[in-house]
Amino acid sequence: IYNDKVYFYSNNQLLATFDCTTCSEVTTLINDEEYHTNYYKYGNMAFPTVISNNLGMIKYGEKIAVYSFILNNILVSYDAVKNYNVDHETKMLIVKDGNYWGALQVMPETLVNAVPINYDYIALPAHIIDGKLSTTNFIAKRDSRWYLLNNDGTTNYPAFTSEIVDFNNNYVILYDGTYHIYDYNNQEYLVNVDKKIVLAIADYVVIVTNSNMVLVYNDCSQAVMQSLNIPNYTNIHLQITDNNLEFYLDGNL
Repeated sequence: IYNDKVYFYSNNQLLATFDCTTCSEVTTLINDEEYHTNYYKYGNMAFPTVISNNLGMIKYGEKIAVYSFILNNILVSYDAVKNYNVDHETKMLIVKDGNYWGALQVMPETLVNAVPINYDYIALPAHIIDGKLSTTNFIAKRDSRWYLLNNDGTTNYPAFTSEIVDFNNNYVILYDGTYHIYDYNNQEYLVNVDKKIVLAIADYVVIVTNSNMVLVYNDCSQAVMQSLNIPNYTNIHLQITDNNLEFYLDGNL
């Protein structure tokens, strides 16, 4: 942005310009701290001005505008966008229009509505797989119901009445003042295990107790797979790298 004009560059090539006196770069809105979602807190990538071969995004006044390089005009505007400032497995954007949230898939020439923009809240959990945030499933809330959505907006499960914190291939983690681990047949597991926080990724469920003992489960009906003590921390998240489970405390491996 220079002298009231936006310049859209990709790989040092100028793709388009846009005259604008009220434009600025887009910043992602993180509203996940309002809930207990296990969201990714350590993204440091600037939001890209160019999001595909034909599309750019820019803050235009109070709105976030999607600009077409081919048509030389604004296609659509949103009130907020969320991408956690990290690279994604597939190009997806969580967007807010008015009071509601949904998700878009970024295609080379356009944006496709993937998850309808009719949820009160939508999030991607902190499932970092080989350095990229998984976009396979979303956590969403509408009214007092919680949903585990596929990235096309469909769901394989009935709505949940308790807050969805996290999930993996076999279990969903719910919160109603305390943490609960359920399979997708509504069977609860590890009821009597002390839980300070519960995380999930791939085939793993990880419980951190109030004494900072980490318990790793693959099958929650079986004995603990691994246990270890960790030092005091503020935030913990998990990653899968080369099929190995990694623990990060306050962003450090």
